[in-house]
Amino acid sequence: MRAGIAPWLGLWLLLAPVPALAAPTAYQVAPGTIGCMQAASLRRVAELPLSMPATAYGQALAQLHCQRADGAGTWQLLGMRDDGAVARLRPLPARRGGTPLYFAASAVGVAGAAPAALPSGVWRLVLAAGVAMVLWPVLRYGGRWWRRRRAWQLCGQLVRRHAEALRIRRRQLVQFNSYGVERTTKWEREQAEFVKTIIQPALRGRKLAGLWPALARPVLALIDQVARQAPSGSDVADDFSPDMDPIAYERYCAARLRACGWNARATPPGGDQGADVIAVHGPVRLVVQCKLYRNAVGNEAVQQIAAARLHYHADVAAVVSNADYTIPARQLARSNNVFLLHHDELPAFAARLARARKKA
Repeated sequence: MRAGIAPWLGLWLLLAPVPALAAPTAYQVAPGTIGCMQAASLRRVAELPLSMPATAYGQALAQLHCQRADGAGTWQLLGMRDDGAVARLRPLPARRGGTPLYFAASAVGVAGAAPAALPSGVWRLVLAAGVAMVLWPVLRYGGRWWRRRRAWQLCGQLVRRHAEALRIRRRQLVQFNSYGVERTTKWEREQAEFVKTIIQPALRGRKLAGLWPALARPVLALIDQVARQAPSGSDVADDFSPDMDPIAYERYCAARLRACGWNARATPPGGDQGADVIAVHGPVRLVVQCKLYRNAVGNEAVQQIAAARLHYHADVAAVVSNADYTIPARQLARSNNVFLLHHDELPAFAARLARARKKA
């Protein structure tokens, strides 16, 4: 059953018995009929002499807690006594403290359905049901909106926190084929990995994981939007083109280092012993192997720059590429203390190196 039907069904079940409670059968009493608070008093009134003066008769009625009915108004039947000869009635509309009276059944007749007010308890039930019916969608959909807003804010915070890494990864993984069309398959897998390892665990930690299907499309769009922005420190990023030749790419990497305050130069083609760029900042010497690739960079580049570090007596060795790196290349780089970078990471990497050497 859909959740939205529940409050309406509950209200119908609650109010189904109301018509029966709302209109009890009404009775009328003939004018002048004696009614008493006790059935025994009614019998004693019948024994009073008819010749008794009116004043004394009225005093006797008062002593027996009896009164004459004026014939106006309606009454509710509460029961019968003495084999149906005596009827116990309560005046309508029923009020708290209203005293039932006993009348001779022969003087009582049916008047029809009285337009009586609902009992106060029923009114409270009706009011509570109406409030519940109004508040149910507000609480249900308002709570869902609030949880979804919290989940969206959390996803946005995580995307912004990892914005720089996402920008770098997109530039590494999105390549162009021979016809100038973007190949985004690897980047889509990277987005799925980011969602699996960063977004979804955070949502589970806040008990919001069930909202992910509704958020998947806008969050993936946000990731792609943030990743398309230029990385920080990319003041010369517009000089890069995937169509440039390898020599131009080496000069581009050297220019980025010079923009960060390093004395950087590209080595002449041939005989460079594996170092395409040599950069110096104070006492720090950095050798860089530059790889302009369409596919992931493999082990060979790591081996070449590790040998170049020894040859040039450098302090730091790095491979810089526009593409990603294979898993074996990453493993070999870790064991040989070689940094694997995207060219957009060069400014932050160079600044980090300069700060580290100053502290040393």
